[in-house]
Amino acid sequence: MKRNILIIFILMSLCVAGITVLQLYFSYKNYTAATMAFKKDSNEAFFEAVDSTFSVHRQNVADDLGMWLADTTHIIISSKWDAERSASVFTIKELAADGGESGEIVMSVEGLNEKGPMTPRAKEAFIKQMQDMVKQQLKSGGIIYFTQELGKKVNKAYFETPIHIKVLERQYARALKKRGMMLPFTISEGKRGAFCTGEANLATQGKRWVRACFEDTDMFLLARLKWVIAGSLLLIVITLACFWFTAKTLLTQQKLNSLKDDFISNMTHEIHTPLTSVIVTAEALKKFSHDEEARSNYIDIILHQTKKLSGLTDEILTGTKLEKQGIMLNDTININQLLQEIALGFSGVLLTVPNEQLYCKGNKLHLSNAITNLVDNAVKYNTSVKPVITLGCMAFDKEIIIAVTDNGPGIPDEHKHKIFGHFYRIPAGNVHDVKGYGLGLSYVQKVIRAHKGTITVKDNKPKGSIFEITLPYAA
Repeated sequence: MKRNILIIFILMSLCVAGITVLQLYFSYKNYTAATMAFKKDSNEAFFEAVDSTFSVHRQNVADDLGMWLADTTHIIISSKWDAERSASVFTIKELAADGGESGEIVMSVEGLNEKGPMTPRAKEAFIKQMQDMVKQQLKSGGIIYFTQELGKKVNKAYFETPIHIKVLERQYARALKKRGMMLPFTISEGKRGAFCTGEANLATQGKRWVRACFEDTDMFLLARLKWVIAGSLLLIVITLACFWFTAKTLLTQQKLNSLKDDFISNMTHEIHTPLTSVIVTAEALKKFSHDEEARSNYIDIILHQTKKLSGLTDEILTGTKLEKQGIMLNDTININQLLQEIALGFSGVLLTVPNEQLYCKGNKLHLSNAITNLVDNAVKYNTSVKPVITLGCMAFDKEIIIAVTDNGPGIPDEHKHKIFGHFYRIPAGNVHDVKGYGLGLSYVQKVIRAHKGTITVKDNKPKGSIFEITLPYAA
């Protein structure tokens, strides 16, 4: 049996270890995949943000151009109809500081024709077309020809004005948010942080390499994987809990089997003696002729042994019935009187009860049997030359405390929490000087718990044991 349980434990341990390793490996692979996805998404978002930043820069230049063209103190825009080409021809004249002309450019715009003089609507449409054309030209990197001053302003606004990092930060934050990646970052021209994106040139001419860096990506990735990791941990915990419960059940079962074997062995010895006496006595009555006195003595022996057998079976059945059916707690019990009645059944038991009458609600028969069992154990197992056994009670804080004290060999600490279990007897090798089968204290504990009380055992200094029962006080 032990070998089979050991094999089962080894196989279960390997199974649990395998499941745990697989779950941890699965979580690691998920984390690795999430890291790769984060790197890919953060890089895509960064270069998308760079493109958006350049687009914003071109739009700013186009907006500036629109303001310059609309400023009539410096720019005069006129149009005339060219009948030969059937198109409007637009003229942009720059005004010098003294009010004279400093340059002009003539052009026609496809799709924009105005046969009459320049109207505000036509001028607005022309400026809009000029802005769109400038944005396209700047995006393609082409050279833009305007009047001298306009050309200088456009080139200066686009090529000589550096793009502010704040603009890129806003665009990158927007791109990250679109991908559900809201975490702090910094954009700089040097590599900083735990993870950095690829480099991008943020200059319209020359080189200005920048990159985005993140300080703590682990917490963000763990937050993304929290349900996966929580699920894996939950499975591991459930597996370990099942393993622990199964192992506990197997060990408990093995222990119960061992205790059951001891119980059967003890019961066999207990029953064998009275049965043998009954058989021998009955055979003697059958084979030989006896006078009335001898026959009466033989019959008394048979009755005594059968009563002993009946007592054994009653004690076992009482414990089983108590577990299945419980007990009725309808009696109002005078504890002082109950202890006096119990003490009368034993010789040499000292009784200490208070003057105040103590009462509790319960079942007098079962409570009496339980306390009697404790006193009987104290008497049977006391090996002292001068045994001293005390039965007493007292009231304390709305509770009744009943104590059975002896000066016997005591109970080792490692057995104190086990003696109330089914079939348990303190090991004494293969020899038990006092016969029993380990049901008495189990029965006592069931009775006390049914009365909503507790029972504990502790050492009686310098030697011996104290069994202490606590019951609720009933006024």
